[in-house]
Amino acid sequence: MSQAEGSLERLVRKVEARAAAGEAVSIGALRNVAGAQAAGPMLLLPALIVVSPLSIIPGVPSLVGLNTVLVAGQLMLGRNRIWLPGWLARRSLAPKHVGKLLSFLYPVSRMADGVVRRRWLVLTGTWARRLGAGVCVLMGAIMPLLEFIPLSSTIAASVIAIFALALSARDGLLTLVWWGCLAVLVALGLWLAPQAIGLVFGVDVPDLVPPLEGTPLEILDPLLPGGDGSETP
Repeated sequence: MSQAEGSLERLVRKVEARAAAGEAVSIGALRNVAGAQAAGPMLLLPALIVVSPLSIIPGVPSLVGLNTVLVAGQLMLGRNRIWLPGWLARRSLAPKHVGKLLSFLYPVSRMADGVVRRRWLVLTGTWARRLGAGVCVLMGAIMPLLEFIPLSSTIAASVIAIFALALSARDGLLTLVWWGCLAVLVALGLWLAPQAIGLVFGVDVPDLVPPLEGTPLEILDPLLPGGDGSETP
């Protein structure tokens, strides 16, 4: 993404300017900065709050999760203009947290603006956006539950933020990377879920993913040239 109007760093500067003018940094203010038709930034900016150290504030992941469900749900349904209820739009950060948020957002925005750009547009079409938005709805829906599991809400918010960044920049390559990361997270979740259930509830749950047996070299051996278990001359 270039430094043209609409770049992530410029959005962060607008947030800083509004905060300096005495305006509360609320979900509604983030919507006003992004624009009611900019679903990507409306997902991205709140999600970055949960990626930041402010995720430890009670209730923040739940509010961001609800915002995600509403914004991504409307995106999934093909709405051009995003609506938020007034009570949610008015939820804001305490002034003492705004400086910490901006100090986190500036380096993140500069890094993102230097990496992402408009490319591979076929992977950012209507159906790709709607499918990704559906994943974000699921992530947002479980975020209130993840508040009680350390780092889990940050992981969910990172998934939302990467998709939102790809959507905002129309970066098909980043969209492809996002799907790959999502597949890895799903595989890890299926592998860890039975162990977590067994640890918490003390019951045996069948493995959802067959366990890998052997050393890493033994597992990879069939995939390598001459991988029949015998040594090549």
